[in-house]
Amino acid sequence: MNYEQLYMNEKKQREQLMKDIDKKCKEIDKLKTLLRTKENELISAKKQILSHVNSNTAKDGYREEEDICNDLNKNTILRANFEPILGTDYDECYKMVGNHKCDIQSNNKNLKAQVKKYKIGQFQQLDRHWVDDLIKNIPGLESERTILKDLCEYPLLPNGTSIDKTKPIKKLCSTNYSQEQLDKFLLLLNENKRQILDYAFIGTNHEMQPDYLFGVEYLDNKRTKIVLCKITDIIEYLETLHFTITKGKTVVVLGDDNILSMQRKGGDGGKKSSNQLQFKLTISKLLDKVFHLQQML
Repeated sequence: MNYEQLYMNEKKQREQLMKDIDKKCKEIDKLKTLLRTKENELISAKKQILSHVNSNTAKDGYREEEDICNDLNKNTILRANFEPILGTDYDECYKMVGNHKCDIQSNNKNLKAQVKKYKIGQFQQLDRHWVDDLIKNIPGLESERTILKDLCEYPLLPNGTSIDKTKPIKKLCSTNYSQEQLDKFLLLLNENKRQILDYAFIGTNHEMQPDYLFGVEYLDNKRTKIVLCKITDIIEYLETLHFTITKGKTVVVLGDDNILSMQRKGGDGGKKSSNQLQFKLTISKLLDKVFHLQQML
């Protein structure tokens, strides 16, 4: 056997193999670069879609508030139908400018109201704030600050504007808390129920607190009816219900029918604002409980 020839053959094979490996590595690097480019394009597209959806939602809400003002200013049948609640001592209504709990009010300020579009079974955002803001206004929840923040707030990435999901939030489950801790958490929520509801429905700006809630029902993208009630009636009804933790252990709901929920906001393209605490309200589940006046359109 010619060992020298065998060595040379194996050397050539190794050299060719290294060339093939190097070629494949370069191809893989190109594919990785292409993948990163496509991932960035996908992230950018998702952000654009989210921005478009949010923009359209805001525009739709803006138009709905204007439509309600027009209804109140020009529709004599609607005004007469809602007179048992609204009375007659309000003048021309207009849409409020800025981000307030009060969406519309009359010139003489005798009518201040919030407006919500809704579909049957669909929730609407009622409020979103930082946990620290909630507790600042409801000091009775101070002892549960950590639980609420751990439920809502992912740590931030070094850029300080985006969340880091490599560390999970702490669910309201027996893995993270004792039953005694969970019971105390729910007890404190229920003891401060009225303050929580006031915070979510009417806010803390006394000059901009709404007295009424208009719900505008949509079916197949068409306005079908307007319902109206006093916000105090909603709050007084919800006060009769109790806070509980859902099966998923990430949401706290008021009542068995999930009329009102408290949870991490989420979404927002992973921005810091997704760490806020959000209140959601399902208006259609209140129709036969507090909304007793309606106007078909």
